[in-house]
Amino acid sequence: MSGIILKVLVLGGTSFLGPHLVQELQQNGHDVAIFTRGRQSTESLHVEQLHGDRDGNLEAIKERKWDAVIDTSGYLPRVVRNSSEILANSTKHYTFISSISVYRDFHKQTIDESYPLAQLEDKNNEEITEKTYGSLKAACEKVIFDYFPDRSLIIRPGLIVGPLDPTDRFSYWPIRIKEGGEILAPGSPTQLLQFIDVRDLAKWVVAMVEKQAIGIYNATGPETPLTFEKLLQACQRVCNAGSVLTWVSEDFLIQHQIQDWTELPLWLSYKRNMPGFLNVDANKAVQTGLTFRPLSETLSAILDWESRRGSKRRIGLAPEKEQALLKQWEQVRFTPKQPDESGT
Repeated sequence: MSGIILKVLVLGGTSFLGPHLVQELQQNGHDVAIFTRGRQSTESLHVEQLHGDRDGNLEAIKERKWDAVIDTSGYLPRVVRNSSEILANSTKHYTFISSISVYRDFHKQTIDESYPLAQLEDKNNEEITEKTYGSLKAACEKVIFDYFPDRSLIIRPGLIVGPLDPTDRFSYWPIRIKEGGEILAPGSPTQLLQFIDVRDLAKWVVAMVEKQAIGIYNATGPETPLTFEKLLQACQRVCNAGSVLTWVSEDFLIQHQIQDWTELPLWLSYKRNMPGFLNVDANKAVQTGLTFRPLSETLSAILDWESRRGSKRRIGLAPEKEQALLKQWEQVRFTPKQPDESGT
């Protein structure tokens, strides 16, 4: 901690990363307010709550002064501009939570912060889709640079995981392995993976805000390379469940129209040509103090939160579909090849 008490405004703050940021700020003694639409429960966040809408109702943040703003809810450049026009003259430092999705493509391995950014094909398009999300975030970054050119911190996280994650993109695997049995593991066991525990991200972001750091930083982990197989083996150790991993080829999964990333989270088909998406260079952030807790701690925290959450998985293979695919894969693997016309 810097030792100086900061007045911090968090734009958003009610879902996933937001509550973790608020908790870290409060633990460090800072004076925190959140600006939200008031649609989600905030009973657990004991902070000043300002209600409004970034798209047209910003009265609650006018005539106020802040030492720092952390923007967790900026997705559309027009909306980010609306709030920036007010906050440019009322805050000393601005942190924007962006995404590694801002990069033009992921054809290259080991992408750093200097890699070209995605561009909007239609600058009037405000529909957030898988195709437009990254380019919209990149356009938001430009707005931040326009309004806070020498006092902005741009954070580009990779996949964020951990307690309060509503997406199931990562938690599918520890939950599925805890269930036991034969488990369909997609693609190659040596595929590299990257993600960051939300608590590690929040701790580092707050430390950077306290230092009034500026610049652009990729933020993802782990510190040392991690393969898909090592992740699933770690899940097996933490869950202590009897389970068997059966690795199924990408070609088989594609042939059976299995959706990567959604039906089988963390698997990205080679057809996407995105070898760099889970191999982003975060050394710059590590050099400023970003650290990563043991994987076992992340997995245990996810399982604990999911046990209390009590909702059904939103993504992932349905059990019946998984077992049917495994049976078909077994037949493919053990069916002898027929000789060709030459008899070979």
